Amino acid sequence: MTDKEILVVKKEQDKMKFKVCDRMTNGWSPRRYEKIIANKDYNLIAYLLYDLHSMGYPIEKSFHKFKSMLSEPELFFLK
Repeated sequence: MTDKEILVVKKEQDKMKFKVCDRMTNGWSPRRYEKIIANKDYNLIAYLLYDLHSMGYPIEKSFHKFKSMLSEPELFFLK
């Protein structure tokens, strides 16, 4: 993962789109990776996390942070 790479997440109706592309200002960047999850299937989410881990994203640290955030009452808007 380079510092010029961004992960874009977009929700469209009942689908979630994930894509990785280069950070550019006033330009177009081809997608390096794109995944669309059409439902709340945990298998598809697991494949997404595996792909992100393979690209060098810190999935283990992120999941640990996610688990610790579940017990924080001030983050009610995330539920």
